[in-house]
Amino acid sequence: MTFAQRRVAVAALKAVLDALLASGVDAASQDGATLRQLCGALSADAVGQVQAGTFGPPLRACFTAATAAGATFVGMDRVRQTAQAVTAPDLPVQRVAQIAARLALTEMVNILAGTVFTSRQDVDAALARMNLAFAPAEDFAAGRFDNTAWRALTALHAACVRDLTARGRPLPRLVSYSFGTRMPLLTLANRLFGDASRAEQLLAENRDVVHPLFMPASGNAFSG
Repeated sequence: MTFAQRRVAVAALKAVLDALLASGVDAASQDGATLRQLCGALSADAVGQVQAGTFGPPLRACFTAATAAGATFVGMDRVRQTAQAVTAPDLPVQRVAQIAARLALTEMVNILAGTVFTSRQDVDAALARMNLAFAPAEDFAAGRFDNTAWRALTALHAACVRDLTARGRPLPRLVSYSFGTRMPLLTLANRLFGDASRAEQLLAENRDVVHPLFMPASGNAFSG
């Protein structure tokens, strides 16, 4: 590894660590403190870890700690994007970037596994984002003829698709409604569902409501 390659690889690693710290974690929690400690230690020793090629296990620990500290799905996807934004073609640099991207994908799948979805639209949106997220990593592994990485990525991708598809199937879809005038929440719930007890569900799906006595004339509601 040349000096220039090491410098770029270390910069990529530190950018990923910074992105992990900004991934939506609860910085005030004990898990957040653990994440800061792990990221700080790896950042301080980044040159040696990259040069020796031993950064993988401590980086994995940072990713695991980020998820434990409450990293969000969107936040973890930003970490992945940070890693895959590295364009230097040198293999030592790409090794850092691609390992980080694969770890981010793993944690994105883990975060989704613990997410409670309320509509098929939410599941479909998550699935579409995961399909886009996996594509660059799978293409890179295929282009390098790295069968081990490619098989691991496609297996994880397939497991994610199966899980989201199965969980999305029984969920209701979100549909739009439109009336000529505003009306109270209970009245609107009764008009839409014939069941005023579903008013709270309706309120949750329309977050721009100023007052429940004056529901928007158009909005969203679960079907069925």
